[in-house]
Amino acid sequence: MQVIIREYSTKDFKEVLEIDREAFNPRNPSFDMYVYLTYGNDIFVADIGNKIVGYVVTMDLDQIRGKIVSIAVRKEFRGSGIGEYLMKRAIERLKEKGKKEISLEVRVSNNVAQNLYEKLGFKIVETIPNYYSDGEDAYYMVLSLSEQ
Repeated sequence: MQVIIREYSTKDFKEVLEIDREAFNPRNPSFDMYVYLTYGNDIFVADIGNKIVGYVVTMDLDQIRGKIVSIAVRKEFRGSGIGEYLMKRAIERLKEKGKKEISLEVRVSNNVAQNLYEKLGFKIVETIPNYYSDGEDAYYMVLSLSEQ
């Protein structure tokens, strides 16, 4: 299984929306995803044999701060390291852009994602109450690139 992490192309639109729907909202993709795919964020996809199996979206917050806005991997490919490949590429891009800090939010119940982020150097900075639409709290996590 050769995984290629590459920049998003408009031909990937449908598959990325399918992954978003599977991971976050079974009824329909989030409006946010349409915004991410339309307006100048950096988006990378994991491609296996011309099938998109995951994506990550980054955003520039300002001159020195970037953010991981969204990451998801198809269910049948979870646990295979694809999320880590995507995160490493996203971090690399933000470093290339001169960012000194990268942040993200993650559900307090999502231990698998938290473990990955911690492995990559992110630290929990605070808990954000009722962050998600279902009322679940989020951890706000930060990676300081100046410490690396």
